[in-house]
Amino acid sequence: MPHAFEIDMSLQASFANFNKDYAATAARLSGTQKRTFASQAANAPTPTSRSSTPAGTGAHNDLKRKRPADTIETTVYSQPAVDGTGTSFSTQVYYAVEYLKSKDRAIAFKDVWEYLSVPDNLKPSEGALRRLLQGHQKVEYEPTGLNGQGSYRFRPTHNVRSADELKGYLQRQTTAQGIPVRELRDGWPSCLETVAEMEAKGEILVTHNKKDNAPKMIWANDPSLALNIDEDYKQFWHKTKLPQNANDLRLELHKNGITATSQVKETPKPKGAGKKRRKAVSATGRQTNSHMSAILKDYSHLKR
Repeated sequence: MPHAFEIDMSLQASFANFNKDYAATAARLSGTQKRTFASQAANAPTPTSRSSTPAGTGAHNDLKRKRPADTIETTVYSQPAVDGTGTSFSTQVYYAVEYLKSKDRAIAFKDVWEYLSVPDNLKPSEGALRRLLQGHQKVEYEPTGLNGQGSYRFRPTHNVRSADELKGYLQRQTTAQGIPVRELRDGWPSCLETVAEMEAKGEILVTHNKKDNAPKMIWANDPSLALNIDEDYKQFWHKTKLPQNANDLRLELHKNGITATSQVKETPKPKGAGKKRRKAVSATGRQTNSHMSAILKDYSHLKR
């Protein structure tokens, strides 16, 4: 049987070997964890360092994702110069028509072209302007006019340019509509003096504006329809004085047996118009099934 001292020495040696193995194992495990952590740290992305600037400042706003519209660069390209060719060309047509209207006679195209003083950028369109004037609704084009070179003349609303033409035009009218003076001046700008002279002679009938007494409408006048009134009757008419107010005038008319148009007329009501006639009520009801009176029983005595 082993001695107690030997047992004690054996236990101490076993405990020392255990501590030694534990220390070696702990050291080996510690080295492995350090290498793993270092490897993970090397492969991890580097975090972005945030500024210590308070929220709401420009430095913090720079960290926000910008919208696409903020990052797109705007490029300004050069634009072609606006030469106004179309607008200027239509304006030249208007000026050409107004020039023909002012001349009131046949004009050659070269005179119209010289009057317009067309700019250099429109000079190649001379042929187009000529064709537009030939087909314009306010231009009379005569290909053989002015010795074959072609003539252009303004076409008015009414082809009237003198007193004789005006009288003939009015006599040919089939209606009593009349002619507005503004339409007459379209082709005859100086017609106002002639219209005043014809009105004074009684050749035409003219209405005037109340504001400026300018002539407004013109009709033909037939002298044969004029009614001659004696001078004595005219004097008697103007000497007759009318009452100052409407009531006195109404009384004067009533004295002479004349009913004034302003008098209120009462319509007499027919006799009995206000009474309503009551409908007579039959004492007995209408009898039906009279052909079966021998079969059916009579209950009329039960009516209340």
